[in-house]
Amino acid sequence: MKKDKSINVIYIAGNGHSGSTLLDIILGSNDECFSAGELKAITRDTIMQEYCSCKKIISDCEVWSEVIQLWQANCEVDYQQYQNLRLRFERNKSTLRTLFNRMWPSNDFDKYCEATLQLFQALRKVTGKSVIIDSSKSPQRIAVLSRIVDLRVIHLCRDFTGVLNSAKKSSSKDIKAGIEKDNPASRTWKVVVDWIVTNIATEIFCIGVNSSKVFYKNYVHNPESLRGIHPLMDQINGKESFSTSHMLAGNIIRLKKDLKINPNVGFQYKRLNNNQRALAKVMDKLFAYWT
Repeated sequence: MKKDKSINVIYIAGNGHSGSTLLDIILGSNDECFSAGELKAITRDTIMQEYCSCKKIISDCEVWSEVIQLWQANCEVDYQQYQNLRLRFERNKSTLRTLFNRMWPSNDFDKYCEATLQLFQALRKVTGKSVIIDSSKSPQRIAVLSRIVDLRVIHLCRDFTGVLNSAKKSSSKDIKAGIEKDNPASRTWKVVVDWIVTNIATEIFCIGVNSSKVFYKNYVHNPESLRGIHPLMDQINGKESFSTSHMLAGNIIRLKKDLKINPNVGFQYKRLNNNQRALAKVMDKLFAYWT
């Protein structure tokens, strides 16, 4: 498969609850960039009834409705087939399969890469932007994107204490508010496993790829530290407010306008009991490389 080097993608990989939506919005503040959000959600069963950050449902959004129409017109696989292929190659449980296909691509992997390339080509044509930011987070997606576009990967890292505290928040489904499903508080053991496995997988898939680490605690305290990620980021100013016009999916903050960075957010761990705090402290010391 031939890579389309005319498409520049900044991909945010890493564990959930790490601030990927906020990072996507900040990086997309440049007029030449397009914050797509969690692009992997494009085949979610309910996506057409969900809200774009422009406050319209996806089916009524002038950008996404045109992107999807153009993509479907040129794509050889339908929504369901694409969703099945994504689940086959873009989950932590498929890490070994995806690594194997990275070296010896199967017909299905080639088909998925080709369909994903056509999606990015539709995005570039409709938006006219030179850089597309995808915050889907899945480490396995790096293997796909590195084959089809000019790729820069950001391994987004957040301390385990902050991730666990965020994961303990529960929310009820509210499509209009940007919450696509019920989200009960996560079990501690699951957060531990996901955090370790996802960060290890991201390290592995970043081998041989243009990549760098960004730490949540650094960029929220000093957004200007992001300027070195890409030449277009030289004008980032943490004192400004941020917003995104057409983010497909992500944290509910995507629906806010004039978003200002509060450096104190994410560092108060009120949802954690004493045992959880003690465990988190141990985890942060053991895996200081990711904190």
